[in-house]
Amino acid sequence: MIEFQKIIDLIFAPFAGLASGYGMAFATLLVTVFALVIYKYTSSQDGIKKAKEKIKAHFVEVWLYIDDPVLILKAQAGIFGNGGKYLGFALIPLVVMFLPVMIFLVNCEHRYHFRAFEPGEAFLLKLKVSGQMSDWMNGIRLELPPNLELKYPPLRIQEPDDIGGGLREIDYQIQVKAKGSLPVKIFAQGKPPVEVRVFADAKGNPRFNPVTANGFSVNFWHPTLAKLDPASGIQKIEIKYPEGDADFFGWKTYWIWPFIILMFVFAFALKPIIKVEF
Repeated sequence: MIEFQKIIDLIFAPFAGLASGYGMAFATLLVTVFALVIYKYTSSQDGIKKAKEKIKAHFVEVWLYIDDPVLILKAQAGIFGNGGKYLGFALIPLVVMFLPVMIFLVNCEHRYHFRAFEPGEAFLLKLKVSGQMSDWMNGIRLELPPNLELKYPPLRIQEPDDIGGGLREIDYQIQVKAKGSLPVKIFAQGKPPVEVRVFADAKGNPRFNPVTANGFSVNFWHPTLAKLDPASGIQKIEIKYPEGDADFFGWKTYWIWPFIILMFVFAFALKPIIKVEF
């Protein structure tokens, strides 16, 4: 999974110095081309074309025989029947493209749905600690850069359960003093430090990493390049970034809306070039 994230970061790298709209437009184009190619070679193009033609013919029947209820019912049955066939032809391509497209969309979510901290803002950095770590209250230390300052002493939370485990969490409230891409080092149990970056500057359109943890599921929904050493006792690192609107050439909105609009534009523009029926 991490190797896949590195590839996606390389794809976005040429747009780091440009307005965020260029990266969004290129991501949409890439996803659209990929989806159309997959659709072309994993679906029955002849079956889709025939199903669409029959649906159109049945709609014409409804219009021609508007005074004949029996024929209208037959035409409607034909519309629904061929509509089901059409959806059946589209099922395999959707299954094939689901995972890679979702990984790409999740990366877009982490680039365009969060905003960087402003100087003067405070945020929470939360650590979830393993139950195997005996001196967890005193065994973890943060090393902050000069542009970050610990606002209050850390809050330690323990909620034991019936099997000797439960929640063990340390919350740090940190204040941003100046802009930048700010490294935070977390030391635990004498192990090499885990470094996470706090973005107090959106320069370069970074991919925000609000959650760092191990495991396919977590890394799928929260892509990160950092790995946590299980022996360190740290299970999860969470940074509470504020949500923000993406700037698509002056249109500030949730990034998915320009993505959907562009996807339809690119799909119909590229349809005759790729020679795909959908």
